[in-house]
Amino acid sequence: MEFVALAIPLFIPVFIYLNSFASVSGNEAVIRVMAREGVRAYTASDSDYSGRIVSGQVIELIAQHLGLSSREIETIDTNYQCSRLPCLSANSRIRLTISYIDSRSHRTIAASAQENISPWK
Repeated sequence: MEFVALAIPLFIPVFIYLNSFASVSGNEAVIRVMAREGVRAYTASDSDYSGRIVSGQVIELIAQHLGLSSREIETIDTNYQCSRLPCLSANSRIRLTISYIDSRSHRTIAASAQENISPWK
């Protein structure tokens, strides 16, 4: 009985830490999926303009389906970097970096993904 009385206060911080860690790692998995699918949608489009529009729509749709709150979706920031202009030219590389602010921990969660454009495009 004494062990239980002494051990429970020691385990509470461990449970709190593990819960926080699980939440952050889950959010990082979500943002990686959003970055990967967003850059894929960009490279599958016909032009740079439509690529950014379609990519933004894909990112928002995935965010909604993977459980981000509307407040978190509003904080999503995307940054496209292209090795050549226009971005969809042959042999270019497109890198998409996405970040958002987690509403529970108030941390900025970020991830990047990149795609290479075929030399025959």
